[in-house]
Amino acid sequence: MTINWERVSQFTMPEDSMGFLLWQVVHLWQRQVEMTLAEIDITHLQFVLLAGIGWLTRNGDLLTQVQLAQFCKIDVMQISQVTRKLEAKELIQRATHPTDTRAKILNLTLSGESILEQALPLVECLDANFFSQCTQHNLLIELKKLLDEN
Repeated sequence: MTINWERVSQFTMPEDSMGFLLWQVVHLWQRQVEMTLAEIDITHLQFVLLAGIGWLTRNGDLLTQVQLAQFCKIDVMQISQVTRKLEAKELIQRATHPTDTRAKILNLTLSGESILEQALPLVECLDANFFSQCTQHNLLIELKKLLDEN
């Protein structure tokens, strides 16, 4: 069977699809971030969670795994799995919430702070280089709109 592309797709070429292009760009960028972070032995997802924990606890606030999942837009089960790995690497501490024994609160350890202090400049530099050909301000506005509307 041969697919009649003109009948089933509005696009002449796959690269005319915004979704397909976005998928390609995201995966290209993620591969570069993964290679950069491999230097300090963390994955991109581990970095995102460390940065989220660092940001959300910067004022001494308690942070639960559910709150981190909501902030990062990541499934709670995935947060649980990755935070266990971060705890095993001694980059974070997980403890029982003082008023909700079902919830875990998260904090960076000194090692976690140190790794995050190394990782942030690496990722920010990579981002600046990777996105240098884009009008970054407009891209940020459009991405934020997509997140808010969906």
